Amino acid sequence: MLDLGGLRGITVDARRLLVTVEPGATLADVDRATVGHGLAVPLGVISGTGVAGLTLGGGMGWLTRSCGLSLDALVSAEIVTAEGEHVRASEQENPELFWGLRGGGGKFGVVSAFTFRARRLPPAILGGNFFYRHPRWKEALGAFDRWATGLPEEMTPIISFLVFPPEFGLGDEAWMVVGFAWAGEDHRPGLDLVEQLRGAAPPDEEEVGATTWLEWQAAMDGVFPRGSRGYFKNLSFSRLDDDVIDVLVGFLSEIAWTGTGIDLHLMEGAFGRVPEDATAFPNRSARYWFNIYGFWQNPGEDARLTAFTRRAYSLMQPSDEHGQYVNFMGAEAGIDAREAALQTYGPGAFDRLVELKDRYDPLNLFRRNHNIPPSRG
Repeated sequence: MLDLGGLRGITVDARRLLVTVEPGATLADVDRATVGHGLAVPLGVISGTGVAGLTLGGGMGWLTRSCGLSLDALVSAEIVTAEGEHVRASEQENPELFWGLRGGGGKFGVVSAFTFRARRLPPAILGGNFFYRHPRWKEALGAFDRWATGLPEEMTPIISFLVFPPEFGLGDEAWMVVGFAWAGEDHRPGLDLVEQLRGAAPPDEEEVGATTWLEWQAAMDGVFPRGSRGYFKNLSFSRLDDDVIDVLVGFLSEIAWTGTGIDLHLMEGAFGRVPEDATAFPNRSARYWFNIYGFWQNPGEDARLTAFTRRAYSLMQPSDEHGQYVNFMGAEAGIDAREAALQTYGPGAFDRLVELKDRYDPLNLFRRNHNIPPSRG
């Protein structure tokens, strides 16, 4: 196994809004390097996440609606292929490889450097969380969906359902949490939107206010302790009507343990304006992305919590549109890799990715991932 964890260098060109990142860097590394320049790269939501894997698969986070995915901010990448060839990929150089790197995952080589276009960020952002106890979930979900219609893209909300670890001081009950970040320099329009949601669905608890980008990006780190075991499933959908809400609340009501969470990402905005064939990311039209994830420590819980994740996913499948987000996929023993990739990307993108695999890794050296096998096996 190739360990790139020691390669964490970051170079910031503040004048050109360019940030070059080595493959072992984490979100926290990038945020610390950019925030002093008043810049941010659109990355994820947990500061310990690796930038490389996040970007190659997609990269959903608190700037997705205003800036797009992490891969949408990628300007170029330096790659070492299976044969040791050094290749640069961008819109101008090896554009087909650049297309495949953005959403296809680490299947074609080792990326030794990523160059991103950053965005300017104010010294303080507006962030917050509305907390709802179980009896309010159905009402709050319906109100959220109405509130989110036509929502300005400077506002990125993520809905989460989970039992928080003890250090959060929220007891042992499951909560619905509407987290939101307003990326605009003027907080007043964001506060007006927050007040609209508060009026439509008054929370049981809340925390709202100005915060630094570094604090916001690390706020949920304690939910995912290092060394956790995990299993993920995901799908996309656009209707959050009463029928879908009933299904969601039905299986979410069973969660009474720390170690399973569900996120609903509101998409649209800058994410949705990118043409679907511009990158290998599989779906740009969905309004919501559903992610159910495990983060437990006891191996004895593997069977029970994996089974719950699979059942919840199956219950949501009637609402599924198309495509899978590769960063939200768990390993599936016994599943044919070619068929899984075809279901993930769809036939058109799958064929393009196989052609890239044949060109850059025909012997399938890079296969310890959600693999796309070359055409020869």
